[in-house]
Amino acid sequence: MAQVTVTPETFELIAFDSTEIARIAGEVADAVGLEPGVRVEVVVDEAMLVARSVTTLAGGNIRIEATGGAFESLRQPRTFDEERCRTVLGHTLMRAHDRLDPKFGAAPEDVDLSVDLEAAWATYVEGRLDRLGVVRGRPTRRVYQFRVRHGFSDVVDAVFDRLWSSTDLSFEDISRLSAEAAGSAVSA
Repeated sequence: MAQVTVTPETFELIAFDSTEIARIAGEVADAVGLEPGVRVEVVVDEAMLVARSVTTLAGGNIRIEATGGAFESLRQPRTFDEERCRTVLGHTLMRAHDRLDPKFGAAPEDVDLSVDLEAAWATYVEGRLDRLGVVRGRPTRRVYQFRVRHGFSDVVDAVFDRLWSSTDLSFEDISRLSAEAAGSAVSA
């Protein structure tokens, strides 16, 4: 199991429990296949209630900086939502897993991803998380986001299906599929 730490240990502004966040992070890390012993540091800025997270890798270890809003219930402000936490940690830890895998290849930092590549990689990530049972994937929502970024065509939908159902793509494969989808909408 990954070595998980959560900061702060005690929350004062929001009703979160660091032990619960650490448990979820550990479960997700195991499910996505992170190597045992990888250090995962989750730092929550409880004063910021917008939903945002940033992940950095250093020496094979993972640091996730999340705002309180990333793990917050949409129905009860300042209250923890396990499903949202699991979804955010699922996406960030699966991307970290991809980046740590030499077969995946080099991927730009998230801030440097184009919106079409972001949508393609998110589709690939969420499809795997859904099959692993980490999160309940929402293919209808995700396909709409994919279409908005790549266009509306049968080829775009076929590329979405390939990304959603694939298990062993490289970043180059994702880039190629994204370009194929975007190119089909232009020529359609």
